[in-house]
Amino acid sequence: MKEYTALPVISKNLYGNKIIFEEVNHDLELTFRYQWNSSSVFGFVKKSTLINNTPLQVEISVLDGIQNIMPYGVSSDLQNQSSNLVDAYKRSELVKDIGLAIYALSAIIVDKAEPSEALKANIVWSLGIKNPEYLLSSLQLQKFRNKGFVDEETDVKAEKGAYFMNIDVVLPVKGEKEWMLIADVNQDHSDIARILHTIKK
Repeated sequence: MKEYTALPVISKNLYGNKIIFEEVNHDLELTFRYQWNSSSVFGFVKKSTLINNTPLQVEISVLDGIQNIMPYGVSSDLQNQSSNLVDAYKRSELVKDIGLAIYALSAIIVDKAEPSEALKANIVWSLGIKNPEYLLSSLQLQKFRNKGFVDEETDVKAEKGAYFMNIDVVLPVKGEKEWMLIADVNQDHSDIARILHTIKK
């Protein structure tokens, strides 16, 4: 009898500041677990773990990340009332050698006919994976589902922001692979320069 993916299990710690989702695919004999928590220094942290439950080595192509990342300076009212206008102002850029993505507006959206430069951004970066392919939008998700690969994106304009890593993972018998995504808001130029320096070190 064919087995299917079990319903996901959701857990949290006593204080409620960490939450874990875990799902077991009985067909593939793989477990995927991810945890959300916050960091006073780096913002939001998503830690993902892929576990091989089989008695064999497996190779798997994974696409993991976050969708609908908002740039800094967009209120919930503005997004709800003028989402298409907001999308037109969005720009997502990747610092390729570091793997850090910057989500900002090309200009602050105002009613007055005057320039208003956007000086702050939201950021996402990752740890634990060497040389992944990055996506800054959700445009290639169906391509990955159909073909198992994507073309890397480094500069995306006028699209909803996203941060995905496409990785090929080799899991030994009963082995596991772990990686993290880190996201923060309200970052100016000096903040981003400091984070880039920290990641390099």
